[in-house]
This record gives sequence, C-alpha cells and structure tokens, in this order.
Amino acid sequence: MSQALTMSIGWSVRADALRAGKEAASSAMERLGVTPPKLALAFSSIHLHQESLLEGIHSVIGKTPLLGGSSAGVILPTGPVSHGCVVILLACSTLSCSVGAGEGVKDRQRECGQQAAFGALRDFPGNQRSCFLMFADGLAPGYSDVVRGICEVLGTSFLVVGGMAGDDMRFSKTYQYCKQRVLHNAVVGALLGGPICIGIGNAHGFAPISKPHRVTKAAGPIVYELDGQPAATVYEDYLGHESIAHMQKQGLSRQGIAYPLGWQADSSSPLLLRNVIGFGEGGSLCCTADVSEGSTLQLMIGNRELVLEAAAKAAKQAMQSVNRLSGILVFDAAVRKRLLGPQQAAQEIAMIQSVIGQSVPLAGCYTYGEQVPLQTASGYETANQTGSILIIALGT
Repeated sequence: MSQALTMSIGWSVRADALRAGKEAASSAMERLGVTPPKLALAFSSIHLHQESLLEGIHSVIGKTPLLGGSSAGVILPTGPVSHGCVVILLACSTLSCSVGAGEGVKDRQRECGQQAAFGALRDFPGNQRSCFLMFADGLAPGYSDVVRGICEVLGTSFLVVGGMAGDDMRFSKTYQYCKQRVLHNAVVGALLGGPICIGIGNAHGFAPISKPHRVTKAAGPIVYELDGQPAATVYEDYLGHESIAHMQKQGLSRQGIAYPLGWQADSSSPLLLRNVIGFGEGGSLCCTADVSEGSTLQLMIGNRELVLEAAAKAAKQAMQSVNRLSGILVFDAAVRKRLLGPQQAAQEIAMIQSVIGQSVPLAGCYTYGEQVPLQTASGYETANQTGSILIIALGT
C-alpha cells in the first residue's frame, strides 16, 4: 500500500439525492483505484435531501469516516455548481484520522468544541496529530469559544482550520455531516495525523477606504458603539441613508457584500472581514463574527480584480509548505461568489488551477465563514473570516 497521500474527487448534479450520492461516491472510488479510503468529505446543495444523500454515499464507501455539510454551492475542477454534491476521498497507508461532533452550538459553543475534539481524539488511531479539520453551522454567531474548546482538548496552538456550512443564501438552516448522521446546529471535525504536509493559504482582496474607528462597546458579533457613537451612525456616514435603509430591508445586501468592515484586533494583526447582516435597537450593527472592544473597524471595499488576485495569492501561499502536492481543498466565502457573479466565480477557480496545475485534484464549497489559522510566535491562532478564500493544500 502506498505511503503517498492520494486525493480523489467525484461529483453529481442529479436532482435525486440518493442517486447523486451514489454517483459522486462511485466516481471518487473509481479514481482512487485499489487503495481504500481513510476519510471522506462531502459537500452538497441544500436542494438535495440530506439523509438520502448520505445513504447513497455510504452505500459505496461503507464504514469510511465521513465529514462535511451543506453549502452555498459546491466547487469542482470544472468550476462552481449551485445544485449538486461533491465527494472527496483521502487515502494513504500512513494517514491517521477520526471524526467527532458536538451538538447545540448556538447555546453551548465551548462545550461543543470540546465534545467534537474529544470524540475525534477518543477514536484517533495514531500518535502524531497534525490538524483538526472543522465544519460547523454557519448561522451560529461567532466561533471564538468553539475554537477555544477544541484547543483545550488538542493543545493551545493546535492547527484548527475549516469552513462554516451554508444553505444557498437562504439563511434558514444548515446541515453538518458526521459519519452516517445528518446534524444541524452542530460542530463536526476530523482529526488528521501521520506523515502528511498541510499548507494553508488565505486572502480576501478587500482594501480599507476609511480611517480606523475604535470599538468602544461590543458584545460578541454585536457592535454597539464606534468612537463613542452609535455604530450604525458611523456606518451610515460612509454609505448614506438610502443604502442603509435598503440593507435594513434586505439583510445581507449587495452593498453589505461590497462594503464589509475590516476588523483589526491590534496594530500588528491582519485585517479580517466582517459583513454587516443586521441593525439592532439603539444603532447597533450585527456582524458575521465576533468583534472585541478596544479593537478597530474600517470600511472596506472590494472589486472583482482584487478578489480574483486574492485567490491566486492564497493558492501560492498554501503550496509553500507542501513538497509533493496531492490535492487542494477550497473553502470560498459565499459573499465572494455573489460579488463575482457566475462567470468570474468560474474564473476564480481557473486562476487557482493556473497556480497549482490542471492535473491536481481540486474541490470544496462556498461557505458562510472560514476558520483561518494565523501564524504566531508560539504556533497558530485561529480567527474567523467572513469574506475570504481559504485554500488547504494536502500532500506529503
């Protein structure tokens, strides 16, 4: 059995979920050859019946551990697909992996992170742990406490990376997959280990167009005051009353996508994106991830050219840590897909392929947020992005 990591991909655009799952899994198994898979990843459109989809996949892969979830569209080597599913299989004789889940994340984030990590650690067959690949409900607010719970089990600076499940921009209900179970309001994760190499690339391509504003009052993803003023008032000064009125009706509108907020924990930290998805009483802003008091926010702007360049940048960054590349996982923010439109969303995938090579397996999905590990002096610190592209390079 080969010690090289192998990644194979299969997909289907059938409307029948059971047949779609079988077709995608069968195609991935055929590309894998005789090597048995150690881990399966699955992502699908919300239009497919989720339980039937997993039934179809497991009818092919058997007891292979499975992880994944619903999305805002799947990413294939041929480009984005709004209605369909993708199955990714990882195989290697020296790869160690196990999966775990924690339920009820909206009310008990830290405990859910601990539960998912404990579940994966309990069944982990090896000693060398490399990465925790995490997927979770994209409608739950913030994820700082989830990551804290995971790291309390696996280690303070352990590598945690992944994406937030979506539901085709309905913002109603997302699903998470763990083994043969379809969950919601959950955190699921795979613990990977063995002699594998994992490279991480992340970029967003948005640039600041305002001065930094100090966050003087905030709680989780709710920003109450900027520079001592109601946060919505400061936001309205830049975008105008009509744009704000439109955003209040639409929720995550095109203006909110094109003009997110750039959050910076301190002067040495990178600018992380936060989309405004709602307005509360007293002029507060509801963002897509946590914002801490004492940090700064700036209005950002993105255009299609910079967003496309960011994809190539993230791919190059991910490949730096991998000598023998086996495959690429792509977790791309759903808001980027909406900003780019169908034609340029396909171009974004083509730009990644121009960096990694056309023959390298590539797949993933569009997410409601990306869990991004930032390198620090002591290891990794995971941050939640909500408008970036996350690329994970896998190899040996």
